[in-house]
Amino acid sequence: MITQALQNTISDALKAFTLRENALNNRVVVISGATGGLGTALSKACASAGATVVLLGRKLEKLEALYDAIEQIKSAPQPAIITLDQEKSPQADYQQLSDMLQNEFGRVDALVHTAADVGVLSPLSQIQQNDWTRVMSVNLTSARLLSNACMPLLAESDTASVTFTVDDKTSAYWGAYGVSKAAVLQLAHMLFDETEHQRAADGSPKIAVNSINPGPMRTSLRRKAFPGELESETASPDSCLGPFLALISRHDRQLNGVLLKQP
Repeated sequence: MITQALQNTISDALKAFTLRENALNNRVVVISGATGGLGTALSKACASAGATVVLLGRKLEKLEALYDAIEQIKSAPQPAIITLDQEKSPQADYQQLSDMLQNEFGRVDALVHTAADVGVLSPLSQIQQNDWTRVMSVNLTSARLLSNACMPLLAESDTASVTFTVDDKTSAYWGAYGVSKAAVLQLAHMLFDETEHQRAADGSPKIAVNSINPGPMRTSLRRKAFPGELESETASPDSCLGPFLALISRHDRQLNGVLLKQP
């Protein structure tokens, strides 16, 4: 029976978690929404720790700018770029992505979902169907398709992880964004429930599936929802990376099926 994800409050130690320079050496980390505020900070942090980062995003010029920035990081492996329109790409594009990753790397060690669209904040009755469909496609449908595409590659790793970025916006006027993020949490827990029986040689979960609600962050996505908010009122994405890095590195090998949430 599928139940709600176990919730753990993000501790001060987890907030402050960092990785040493070579902690992710020889790891392949796929990050969706790589050019967003959280995705950019996470991509740079993983590259700094030695990971080969696969940057997924819609706009090639933004991906190339992030690629160049990572190239400037001392000792960082060369990243990879894959353009993906998470609003419109059909299932065949995700299979092609999987084939590209298989041919280039042979496996994936971590998949992190950070892509999101906040949509239009208004009463449900006033949301245009095309806006609803776009948000659901980016936030939910693409997360399912990308996870499915990467599962065979994650199975080739002994330290695999899938991390979903969620949010708790189920009150009035959060529209498709609030509904999609609630659905993403259930998607994550279903994926955990379907894979928890798979074990690595040491008895730990072979593929750890967890979710993080990082709380308010100073990003362009946040500014769309709260245009009048001062920058000083929210944390920078760089200060919110600890829980993501802990899950990517499998710092706690047994952690699985959990929602890490700001207090």
